[in-house]
Amino acid sequence: MNYIAQIKGFWMLHEKHAFSATDISLYFYLLEVCNAANWVNPFRRNNAKILADLNLARNTFIRSRRKLKELGILNYSSAKGVANVTYKLADLETLYRGRNKAVTTAADTGNDTGCGLPSGLPFDPLNKNSKPKPKQVIVVPYANAFNFFVDTANCILLKQRYDIENEGVAAFFKTFYDSKIDLGDLNNKTIEEIARNFYYWLPKHLGATGKEKSCVKKESIRRPEAGKHQPLRGVAAAMKFATVKMRGEI
Repeated sequence: MNYIAQIKGFWMLHEKHAFSATDISLYFYLLEVCNAANWVNPFRRNNAKILADLNLARNTFIRSRRKLKELGILNYSSAKGVANVTYKLADLETLYRGRNKAVTTAADTGNDTGCGLPSGLPFDPLNKNSKPKPKQVIVVPYANAFNFFVDTANCILLKQRYDIENEGVAAFFKTFYDSKIDLGDLNNKTIEEIARNFYYWLPKHLGATGKEKSCVKKESIRRPEAGKHQPLRGVAAAMKFATVKMRGEI
């Protein structure tokens, strides 16, 4: 085990799990105990000694220790009638060096089942947002879908409604397409369905990112004359574009 790699690996995990001050102090305390023992791992430590050294309440200590174990960062076991508890730290060096493996998740059974960095996992359990992606069945490539979209009347309407230039439309469409690919939402969709979905997506996306407000400010400068219809906003605008219209149809 490498001391620096262990520290770096732990802080990488901290970015995912936001460890408490108790979690951090307990881990680094045990890491130093292991280091002082010339990296004999597993090693023994008296819980009363840990509580005294860290000035921790027993329940706080137990919660923090269980959390570190559930994340596979350490493991522990104890024998009935023995004051010292056996601790084993996971080797975080692989996590730090390449992140091509992940820390195991161990059930809090009290038995030392070992901990480490197994290979061959389909996803990273340390990443809360990581999960196997759906199998992709892409019917329409990005370039084809975008080229179809820019030839529709609805493309012109969206550009006018949100005062977007061609480059902006291309950027929004790329964001839309990539996000839907990651979710598997474009599987088996026709080119018309992809274009229609983009009409629904763009107003919601602009509203969620706050960019729609800037568009509204631009429109306020060009206020319509009295009696003229006010421009649609948000989902209402998207509903107007529910039908794909080619330029020759307007």
